[in-house]
Amino acid sequence: MSGGNTVRLPTAGRDPGSRPTAPGSLYVVQALVNTVNVELGRDLLDSQERAAGWLATAGLLPAGASLSERELAALAELREAIRGVLAAHTAHDDDPAAGDRLTMALAQCRLALTADASGNVRLTSADHDPFARAIGGIAIAIAEAAATGIWPRLKSCPGDLCGWAFYDRSSTSRSRWCSMQLCGARSKMRNYRNRDRLSPAEG
Repeated sequence: MSGGNTVRLPTAGRDPGSRPTAPGSLYVVQALVNTVNVELGRDLLDSQERAAGWLATAGLLPAGASLSERELAALAELREAIRGVLAAHTAHDDDPAAGDRLTMALAQCRLALTADASGNVRLTSADHDPFARAIGGIAIAIAEAAATGIWPRLKSCPGDLCGWAFYDRSSTSRSRWCSMQLCGARSKMRNYRNRDRLSPAEG
């Protein structure tokens, strides 16, 4: 699979820019954000059963586990909190409110450092509750991406009715649109029309 991932996770549409997916566990975070497609009106987390199935496919929840209404709402909030931080990545600008929102969305999980026989240390979820462990898995993926410096490369498209999460593999990390042919072109056309309306009439 593209991006070095072995399991293709369900998303609410095809990647508009046909980009390779984010590497490693960061791909799960990207796929979670892309479980909704506003333009198509499709949401893979629109029910407790579908959301639990998605988490199970992602390896974050045991097969056959269920979610409560509260947990479903918390998962949707986490998805949008992540999208807010990704928008700040796209803009290359700090957004304290987005950071606080993500902090709150991840607050219900507990993480711990564990060491193996060789002394290698890694983050693990210290929760026994299945849903809290699922949130912990997302938190660990974000923390690992941040530690390796690739977290800022996961972005969300600022296009109208978009917000698609994409991984920026450009050398300068300045990509802004999920697809220059779609959202990029739409933005340019919108800006052109606005300038045309504001320009003084000739005559």
